[in-house]
Amino acid sequence: MYYLGLISFALAFVTALAGLVVAALSLARREKQLPGLAVRLTQVSFGLHTLSIVAMLILQALEDFTVSYVNSVINPAMSPILRITALWGGQAGSLFFWSWIIALCFFLAVSGRRGLMDAWAYVVAAVNLLFFIGLPLFLENPFARVWELVDGTLAEGVFAPAVGAVIYRGLTGVGLNPLLRHPGMIIHPPILYMGFGLFLIPFAVGVSQLIRRQNDDDLLDKTHAWLIAAWVLLSAGIVLGSWWSYDVLGWGGYWAWDPVETASLLPWLTSTGLLHSLLLQRKRGIFRRFNLVLVLASYLLVIFSIFITRAGVLSSVHAFSESLISRPLIVFTILMVVFSIALLVRSWKSLGSGWELNSLISREALFLYTNVLLLGLTVVCLWGLVYPLTSGTLGGQQITLDRGFYDRSTLPLFILLVVLMGICPLIGWSTASLKRLKKTWWIPVAIALAGVGAFYLAGIRAWSALVMFFIVFLGLAVQLFLTARDANAVGPAKFFKFWWKQRGRYGAFLVHAGILLIALGIAGTEVMGSAIEGTLIPGDRMPLGRYEIELNAASANYDNPEYMNVVIETTLYRDGEKIADLKPGQHIYMDRNQSITIPAVHSTLRGDVYALVLGFNMDMPYATIKLIDNPLVNWMWIGGFCLVLGGILAGTARRPDRETDEDETAADSKVISYAQATGRRENGD
Repeated sequence: MYYLGLISFALAFVTALAGLVVAALSLARREKQLPGLAVRLTQVSFGLHTLSIVAMLILQALEDFTVSYVNSVINPAMSPILRITALWGGQAGSLFFWSWIIALCFFLAVSGRRGLMDAWAYVVAAVNLLFFIGLPLFLENPFARVWELVDGTLAEGVFAPAVGAVIYRGLTGVGLNPLLRHPGMIIHPPILYMGFGLFLIPFAVGVSQLIRRQNDDDLLDKTHAWLIAAWVLLSAGIVLGSWWSYDVLGWGGYWAWDPVETASLLPWLTSTGLLHSLLLQRKRGIFRRFNLVLVLASYLLVIFSIFITRAGVLSSVHAFSESLISRPLIVFTILMVVFSIALLVRSWKSLGSGWELNSLISREALFLYTNVLLLGLTVVCLWGLVYPLTSGTLGGQQITLDRGFYDRSTLPLFILLVVLMGICPLIGWSTASLKRLKKTWWIPVAIALAGVGAFYLAGIRAWSALVMFFIVFLGLAVQLFLTARDANAVGPAKFFKFWWKQRGRYGAFLVHAGILLIALGIAGTEVMGSAIEGTLIPGDRMPLGRYEIELNAASANYDNPEYMNVVIETTLYRDGEKIADLKPGQHIYMDRNQSITIPAVHSTLRGDVYALVLGFNMDMPYATIKLIDNPLVNWMWIGGFCLVLGGILAGTARRPDRETDEDETAADSKVISYAQATGRRENGD
């Protein structure tokens, strides 16, 4: 199985290289059509790559500790599912898996709809594929074995590192990092990687368009589904990563502006702006230049994110340490950025769309404002990552920007973005729609004020929280109001059928609602949240607002041979009445000299009460407990679900045709025409 995996991995690289050569020769003969031989070679390469992945999974399942990577992430105490998903739990394995994701996206692109990729696009994608296969194949090979040298020392290598070296079979496995032994480990990395990988194909098609100096809707027509799918998966990956951080890191938070977290957000910001402006390109034939820049930027930021995660240049709880791949990643990232900028400069004049802003208050204008805010957030986050690198390179000492920098810089932009999310659905494609707005604006405003009033009566007095709640409730009320208006126009009996036909519009509503609910959760935890910590003995109680936690008992056991399981039994009270038994604890890995905090959480729609064990003594006994009140935090996860579901609905909808009616909103015209058409059918016309 070992040799099957290693040889098939090497052959996957060779056949991908052959496909690149075939496509390059075709271009040398001035043939832009993608040769069929290149397609078949790509398909064979992907098959070989998949075979090597399967071989590695079998080696992990069989616990072949002669393979260095298997030894580093597997041990006999791990569950079967973790033995499989440990494939992406270490540097070599996750690089190996990432190269397979790129190969999968490439395979889907060449095997799907004809005409998606020409020879130029194929060459661009193939170069990226070969680079990301080459990193694990030549520098961080997951099939490297453990060898015993003649002097008794151990060494790693695909081949014997010295004369007389023999394969060493005396290892029993180190095991996966305890922080990664979580359900989030099973689903978060593959979804995030797939979201990243899908951006490659639009990037390759965009580069081809620049090389050929093509200025039409070809990029939009070919890659729209790819961009939607990439955005949906990237959104799901970020939300799952945030939940994983909240549940496993034991600090009660969900986002710390860690370098790896921030880097993953960058392509999400640009692709979100891209999906907005692609709609305008479809409806108005505008923003072609802007969209092409965002297509290129989204994938370049994916590469930058991989560089931040893999190169070990910034300290992060999520990042891998510096290794042999650091310099190649730096060079490749710089080359791709320079290459893309050079192509844009070369073709910039030919990409103009001749669009002028006719009104400062229209949906076109609001989309433009939204994109400006998203790009502003991108610049702030990018600067937060680049500044430590430049300070370390130029000054010799790396100066890291702390969370305060991000909070101060991004908060005003995020608030403005949430405001636009709320009011955008009320405004149509032209200023004429403002006449309709004047007649109905008071309804969602009244609903929002009622919601804020309810929070005020519940005891919330912080003006910043009340302002954010008003913005969120206004946005949600707008969408509910417009949906109710549509249902009234077409009739309740016909509304579901109408809703499904217009699922692109309602999917966008759901995406906006998801963002608003996430904002609600953030406002609740950041403004209304509170925490307390203290050392308790059995029978002691510690208060936090309306809550109290009582320490009952402390125990430790070795049910799992890898770690000591510490359990602190507590009771949670609200207004003096018991509401839950909580058992926070720690897993103490003696061999690793590492402890993992296991939080206990009481969850409701109102929020979470989150208990952590900071320290303990079994002899006394006593425990130091931190109690955190996170109001409204679960609306973040509900919002994340709405965000992803809305993206899926929008992605499955038929793309809108070019808009020609300047005097009527798209939504209104569709509702009216649908109601009239169904009404005529009922009358027998």
